[in-house]
Amino acid sequence: MHQALAVFRGLRPVALLTIALTAALACGNTGGGGTPSGGAKNGGKVTLASWQEPDTMLAYGVTDSMTHAVADVGPVLDGLLGYTNKEDLPKNPKQSDLFFPQLATEIPTTDNGDVKISGSKMSVTYKLRQGVKWHDGESFSADDVVDTANFWWLKYKDNNPTPVVSTTGWDQIESVQKVDDHTVTVNFSTIFGPYMSLFSGPGGVMPSHLLQKTWSDPTAKGDMTKAKLSIDLSAANPNAYKGSDTWDKWLVGTGPFVFKEWVSGDHMTLVKNNNYWGPHKAYLDQITIKFEPDANTELADLRTGTIDFGVDFRAALLSPISHINNVTAQVGQDSGAEHLDVNLHNKYLANETIRKAILEGIDRQKMVDTLLEGKTQVGPDSWLCEGTGVWCSDPSVPTTKYDPNKANQDLDAAGFKKQTSGADKGFRAFSDGSTIAINIGTTNLPLRSQQAVQIQSDLQTIGIKIISPFQIYPAGKFFGAYASGGIIYHHNFDLAMYTNTYGSPAEPDAFYSAYVSTEVPTDANNGNGQNTSFCNDPAIDQAFKAGRGKVGQTDRKQAYVQAQVALAKDLCDIPLFEQVSVNAYSNKIGGVKFNEFVWWNNAADWYMTS
Repeated sequence: MHQALAVFRGLRPVALLTIALTAALACGNTGGGGTPSGGAKNGGKVTLASWQEPDTMLAYGVTDSMTHAVADVGPVLDGLLGYTNKEDLPKNPKQSDLFFPQLATEIPTTDNGDVKISGSKMSVTYKLRQGVKWHDGESFSADDVVDTANFWWLKYKDNNPTPVVSTTGWDQIESVQKVDDHTVTVNFSTIFGPYMSLFSGPGGVMPSHLLQKTWSDPTAKGDMTKAKLSIDLSAANPNAYKGSDTWDKWLVGTGPFVFKEWVSGDHMTLVKNNNYWGPHKAYLDQITIKFEPDANTELADLRTGTIDFGVDFRAALLSPISHINNVTAQVGQDSGAEHLDVNLHNKYLANETIRKAILEGIDRQKMVDTLLEGKTQVGPDSWLCEGTGVWCSDPSVPTTKYDPNKANQDLDAAGFKKQTSGADKGFRAFSDGSTIAINIGTTNLPLRSQQAVQIQSDLQTIGIKIISPFQIYPAGKFFGAYASGGIIYHHNFDLAMYTNTYGSPAEPDAFYSAYVSTEVPTDANNGNGQNTSFCNDPAIDQAFKAGRGKVGQTDRKQAYVQAQVALAKDLCDIPLFEQVSVNAYSNKIGGVKFNEFVWWNNAADWYMTS
């Protein structure tokens, strides 16, 4: 995405997996992935499916941060830099290899002179692609880069009238200089190591002409969720969207496909951009994204051919996918982890002994072996540096083994005794005499319910009560934006089970907003931040800030190792397992590649094989 954010996904991300990084595994008859000898064909329509419909078109990282939303907008929105597909990565990639020039013509680095460091400050110069048109026909230029920086930080600082999910990273920008129409220099007030994450990925650059209209709207007063603009995308395709609404209802980008319509609760339709700037226009004429209620419905529709491409099936569904003829499964390593987010304002979970006992008392290896078919593994006690190309993993970060005996001993030693009578017999009493009873909140995904059942059973063995029924929410409500009353951002949970993933390649700063103490979303800061657990440790804060203060990966690694050690001690969240993406598509679609950050990343290259 366009900023270094942690991404929330119904259940997902990661570490060093025992399976191939992304084994494209053919199920049934082979085909679908390669380019036919006769070349790609023009024409055709495909139906994609997602079981997490966003509640806003800004959920790709503006007012919310959802992996499914990033996938939805991937064919429409560009950044200055894009994210390299797995198949295109060199062996042992550098961080710069994980990006590719998109609306910029080259990746800025110290080696090519585009990144300059002067004392404690730095500047980054972007050389911009010429001849690019926004979908409404306006020209892309340096003004768009300047006003993107203005939107995120320079114009409003930390009082953005739009309820943005986080301004972290953008607050390091001191000024932006338009050198000419196709050159812009971003000046940072500090040395900012994760600079590649800014302006990158879908939506990495916003259209200046529409931002200017939003800022001048006397009713909206700069809030893009209230600025009702007239949009006409027929310049890119006569069938594209034409109407008047707020930013959260439409998309205007520069990508190979153009927004046509969003029918909430049903589908979104994209059509070919006839003015696309890339090496070729999209081969397909139309993409329809069907919003499904859950992954099992998605699987059933893939089996019947109702959809052509489904995402986020999870490892537990690999076996049924393998029995569908003429379907290819993508199995790819993610960067992040399935975990239990811990609300440290809960009186029981505020106790470090109880948090550690929960980690010791869950048989995570059994969960991997039985519920995920052994397709992943249990990672260290901090999963911050696990994933594709992540360079800061380190053996000094501990990995806690399943040990219910030790958990019981620790709880006994802390004075939390098991009750011998009453309705909660066998469960432990807290220091105030109440039963240690905790809710689990999660999404309506069958695998998650199975995980919760196992956790409940495992923790009963050590005398910790998981309350039934579990708190199950639709994904849109669970991961909804702060302004929409989302469960996670409003801290309305005890333990929240979900997956966090990197928002951009190999960049641990993606979790700055998730762990640094100043990043707690509240009414006072308009919900800005992703620290949903109330994590508050000076050692964590210092480590993340130190990681930002260097550009070289070797120099930055030490800081992130320190962050992992502190996170493993504090257990602001409790890792369950390293996650993988499981997507599957019909072999009638060719040219598909795997990208862990944007599942529908190279839609311009897709074509019909028959």
